[in-house]
Amino acid sequence: MRYLNGRRKNVHMLALLVLLLPGYTSLTACAPAISKQFREQVTPPVSFSELLSDPNAYEGRKVILGGYILEVKNESDASLLTILQAPLDFQNRPHSRDKSRGRFMIRADKFMDPEIYKKDRKLTIGGRVAGDSEQPLGDHMYRYPVIEVEELYLWAEDKRQYQVPDPYWGYWGYPWYPYYPSIRPYYSW
Repeated sequence: MRYLNGRRKNVHMLALLVLLLPGYTSLTACAPAISKQFREQVTPPVSFSELLSDPNAYEGRKVILGGYILEVKNESDASLLTILQAPLDFQNRPHSRDKSRGRFMIRADKFMDPEIYKKDRKLTIGGRVAGDSEQPLGDHMYRYPVIEVEELYLWAEDKRQYQVPDPYWGYWGYPWYPYYPSIRPYYSW
């Protein structure tokens, strides 16, 4: 009898685990890229437009920014990355580069491999404003806000695969419909 009671407890625990695990994983999958402790220190938040207009006025303030890597320069004591700013979503993931307000630079005290931190990778950083740096950009000088990195999150590369549509699948769907399901195996443009 004790054996059956112990077995019943195990079944109940397993059922509870099966019910709670999807909820837990869905909550952790939506976690922001920057830690809660750092996000609490970023009050009040500074918009990128304000930061770009006068970086020295916000020197020492903590900010969360993100965007796309444009260039990596490794020096003897630090790495400098030039980033094209992009607006962030609720997970602090950079969105469309078309909505960018400008560029900024980040400085990290470690070597950042250009093969890992390569052009067009998405990046989110939490750091302290360290002033500005004036660098040539095309024919004129551009004033970059410089951020000292405290937290950094490099987003995984998108690996979207598109299939070429089958020429026999026209406007009316799969020609042999009754025999196979009418589901198109490609993305519509």
